[in-house]
Amino acid sequence: MLLVDDRENPKVIDKILMRMGDAKLDSKGEARVLRMKSSDYRMGTWGIEAKEINDLYRSILGLGRSRTVVDQLRDLEREFENPFLVVYGSKLKPYVPGGRPTARHMAIEIARMKKTIQQFKMNFYQRFPNIKYMELATMDEFVNWIVTNHHQINIKSKIGVSKLPLDIQKDLIKEKLDPRIKVLSSLEGITPKHAEDLLQKFGSIPKILAVRTTQKSVMEIEGLGREKAKRILGLRDSY
Repeated sequence: MLLVDDRENPKVIDKILMRMGDAKLDSKGEARVLRMKSSDYRMGTWGIEAKEINDLYRSILGLGRSRTVVDQLRDLEREFENPFLVVYGSKLKPYVPGGRPTARHMAIEIARMKKTIQQFKMNFYQRFPNIKYMELATMDEFVNWIVTNHHQINIKSKIGVSKLPLDIQKDLIKEKLDPRIKVLSSLEGITPKHAEDLLQKFGSIPKILAVRTTQKSVMEIEGLGREKAKRILGLRDSY
């Protein structure tokens, strides 16, 4: 499944959902939009930060945002086995304040943008040796790149929900119909798989939280230690 951050360019999101289908609306959909802490796109071990060329320029300088592209790439390099920075588009659109800019002002600003981007690219691999850098000419080429590589990754290996990071698992589980799993997996350290195993063993949440249910019996679930078992049984006070 392709995960897409909900703050990504809406035009790109629409194009991807048209090509791959929305997993929220169709069980056969291959793309899901949600809020992610790092990266714009996630598929398998790949984390992808995508920048339209003008957005890259503003991100380098930190114009109109709280974090620069350097901050984003540090997170990307730390979080993913295969991190990518993909830049798409080639037409620079400078902003020159003060009404209608002259051709000379436009040319000066475009030259400044080119120089800033070029300096960033020249130092890129020294600063981020583990991140792969790519440039694509258009938005449509970027969408094709995403769809094609997602397809190839799916052929090589199926990545299940249980292999995704815990925060992503919990966001996905919110959309499931079973409210019991939602309740149990809302606890810190309790994954959807833990919740499913608990329900399979005990049958229901009331039976899990029954007075006769011991901490030891909860700890028989793989991955549930003493602290997590206490956390689960602590629901007795509020359930």
